[in-house]
Amino acid sequence: MEVFFLCGLMVFLSLSLVSLLLLYSNKLRRRSYSLPPGKMGWPVVGETWEFLSTGWKGHPENFIVDRLNKYAPTQIFKTCILGEKVAVICGVAGNKFLFSNEDKLVQSWWPVSVDKIFPNNSNGTYAKEESKKLRKLLPTFLKLGALQR
Repeated sequence: MEVFFLCGLMVFLSLSLVSLLLLYSNKLRRRSYSLPPGKMGWPVVGETWEFLSTGWKGHPENFIVDRLNKYAPTQIFKTCILGEKVAVICGVAGNKFLFSNEDKLVQSWWPVSVDKIFPNNSNGTYAKEESKKLRKLLPTFLKLGALQR
């Protein structure tokens, strides 16, 4: 009887130790990066309803303006639209970061829900080609000399 008790105690302690180590390692992984401020909204739906309702009212920019007012100093916020987690970058520094990377840090993509609606674009080559064309055109307009003129 004592042997079973000791074996059970050993199993319990070892499982407790492993679970604590896993929790601690997850906390370390979360600390390695910082996310922008914002909320994701309801599970699955996210903030899609709020985004669409402002669009239906005729002022889709109010969705972004409201969140920028909440998170004013950062000019960046996270949200969940169409079932995808999204970081929205606004302002001059955000545009410079976005358009100066040329597919190094930022890549264009379509959400899974859009791929389901438009299956011809499922491989994503069209979106990548279009974004490369736009990136070749935009830097000439965004250069310092062009902006000063």
